[in-house]
Amino acid sequence: MKQMNGQTILLGALVLVLSLVSFNLYFSKQDVKQENERLTDQVEHLSAKEKQSEALYTQTEAFIEATFEGDSLRYFTKSYRSEVEDEVTEAETMHGHSRSNTEDLEIFNISVRPREEGFQVYAVYRITLTGVDGELESPGSQRVMYLMSQMNWVEEQGELKVDAHDLEPLTSGEEFEEAINNG
Repeated sequence: MKQMNGQTILLGALVLVLSLVSFNLYFSKQDVKQENERLTDQVEHLSAKEKQSEALYTQTEAFIEATFEGDSLRYFTKSYRSEVEDEVTEAETMHGHSRSNTEDLEIFNISVRPREEGFQVYAVYRITLTGVDGELESPGSQRVMYLMSQMNWVEEQGELKVDAHDLEPLTSGEEFEEAINNG
């Protein structure tokens, strides 16, 4: 009988240990499953943001070109368009609706930073202006500018649109060219 009680106690202890291990494994599996689902959602979200960022590089290049061709308004959100439309109209009227022609747009860097709503984009580029109707046709008289644009892109009706744009000259082309030539 004593041997039976010892075996029963040992068997009971083994069953208890086995049930505790099974219990822990079951809930660990559930925790791992939930963590896996959370990480999968996070990867999908980041992949979507990355694809959107890549598309934004192309859109930013097109926007910069359109800015110097006088066609940037179509990239603006409705609210930003109504905010700057008067300024654009006033500038066109002041200059008799003539625009300087652009040549040699070279984009050096585009930096995309995700924000809570949309993206903050910085672009550094060089552009050569030939003047109105080719007034600066000789290569030495063309105005070279090094510029930086800072744009806020937000989603509006399923499309990314510019909600703010700051354009700043980095340095005048002449100063830059002179610095290069003088070493």
